[in-house]
Amino acid sequence: MKYYITFAIIILFPLVNSAQTNPYNDLWKKVEKLENGGLPKSALEIVNQIANQAKKDKNTPQQIKTLLFQSKYAMTLEEDAQLKVMADFKSEIEKSQAPTKNVLENMLATMYWQYFQQNRYRFYDRTNTVSKVDSTDFQTWDLQTLFDEIHLHYQKSLENTALLQQIKLDGYSSILMEQTGSKLFRPTLYDLLAHNALEFYKSDENSITQPAYKFQLDNPSFFSNATAFSKLNMTSQDSSSLQLHALKLYQSLIVFHSKDAEPFALVDVDIDRLKFVKQNSVFPDKDDVYLKTMNASSKQWRSHEVSGLYDFEIASFYVTQAQEYDSKTRPEMQWKNKDALQLCEAVIKDFPKSKGAEKCAVLKEFILQTSLDILSESIFPIKQEGLMLVTYKNLNALDFKIYKMSASDAKRLQEIYREDEQLAFFKKLEVQTSFQSKLKNELDYQTHRIELAVPKLNNGYYLIVASKPDAASKLFAFATLQITNIGLVNISGPQQERFQIIDRTNGKPLSNAKVKLSYKMNYNGSTISEVKTTDSNGEFAINKDTNRLIDLSIEVTYQNDTAVFTNQYVNPYYKDNSNQQNETHNSFLFTDRSIYR
Repeated sequence: MKYYITFAIIILFPLVNSAQTNPYNDLWKKVEKLENGGLPKSALEIVNQIANQAKKDKNTPQQIKTLLFQSKYAMTLEEDAQLKVMADFKSEIEKSQAPTKNVLENMLATMYWQYFQQNRYRFYDRTNTVSKVDSTDFQTWDLQTLFDEIHLHYQKSLENTALLQQIKLDGYSSILMEQTGSKLFRPTLYDLLAHNALEFYKSDENSITQPAYKFQLDNPSFFSNATAFSKLNMTSQDSSSLQLHALKLYQSLIVFHSKDAEPFALVDVDIDRLKFVKQNSVFPDKDDVYLKTMNASSKQWRSHEVSGLYDFEIASFYVTQAQEYDSKTRPEMQWKNKDALQLCEAVIKDFPKSKGAEKCAVLKEFILQTSLDILSESIFPIKQEGLMLVTYKNLNALDFKIYKMSASDAKRLQEIYREDEQLAFFKKLEVQTSFQSKLKNELDYQTHRIELAVPKLNNGYYLIVASKPDAASKLFAFATLQITNIGLVNISGPQQERFQIIDRTNGKPLSNAKVKLSYKMNYNGSTISEVKTTDSNGEFAINKDTNRLIDLSIEVTYQNDTAVFTNQYVNPYYKDNSNQQNETHNSFLFTDRSIYR
């Protein structure tokens, strides 16, 4: 089986940016046209021309881009091209100088990492070897060898740190697909490569070895503020720990950006570090320590818009806590959504055009979202009130409409999934009754439940629809009801499927009830209909044969009451051809005298 490597560097350098500078602009347009025309071989020839020109011009971004395209086309045009692609990268790395060499090392490590992610199941069945089975064929390596190789190339990609930290990403615009303002948080090539490496070191694939001295995030000092964390001495005998390398890389980034004139990149990496520690730390009160540091850091930058980034994370954590709310077991979580909303509104007010305000606006919208669901029994007795369970969020009242419909309408509604089509279906029905119900809204932005009465109704099918009392709102929920005193009991036997018709209010069998059956045999053919009458015990039978009866519908009429029971079925009868009955005798030996007592 052929496995393709999806180059993770595409996350960093998506190859679809057409805003190239001359003289490469026209050549890349030709590549795009040939590729779109299904001519990768011809496109590769143009890419090779660009590669030669880029080497002459010493244009690092263009050299990187052409290598990626060459690898991409190799995967398309050549069988088992993975090894060749890796070999090409290694060859280019040997011939390259920093910073091109650093970028290619980072890309190579990422490709190895992606290969593992796509073939994870293969590695966990392999036994570790003392040395590489094949120094070039990574498909034969064990898990530890592969991870060591990934780590090696990421570390090499971050060599010449001082140089990488001086290179602004502006010169790499031709191979970057940027989000608005992204360079504010990733201003240098070092940031780009370091954060890409962090995706590996932050992974939860940290149990490939279990040494007795395994490194763990069990020290609250890892939650220190950025200044204190930058001075921590972090060592461990567990040199293979991905988590340890992640912390050291965070530390390096924080030290680097602590000298920045503006704190955007510093705060961004500091928040990422705190979230990583919270996710992976093992001491019991980590949530409290996390919030304490987040709040202190927010206060430290209170006069700057980056404080809103800390506040957003605090608010997000509150929202997560709010989902644990239970009036009996976790009552203290009831007002966490309200706390989060207040934080978000403060950020939006104080720094309206900031990234923090943008994030808080999305979170605020989530907190204020309304939701609605209703649940009830599918069958209620005639002229008796029933109960429905209403689950709601951020609602003060509901309008209810009860529509009269037929059994065929109910079946058709089950096949409609789009909300606009459901609303159109409702409008075609006759409104039987309507009412409004006020709901308790404590302004805690939590989901609540309440039981409401279903009014007394006559025999038939009904649709109950709940909606927000606002003509502009499209929020609604519905349930279908059948009002009848008739009940159906199924009694399955080896040769017959027996059904009993009873009065569902008192259990009395209903004799001489008319029963109309409709069904299909074995998932094909036309619908078959037949009529039966219940006996003195309110029963009727369907004889089993080798056919399976599906889509069985049972329509029962008794006096002035009619009920329809759908989605029934009858399994076929399988004759036992064996003439002998096997008897099994078991012996038991009791050794405990107390058993006889």
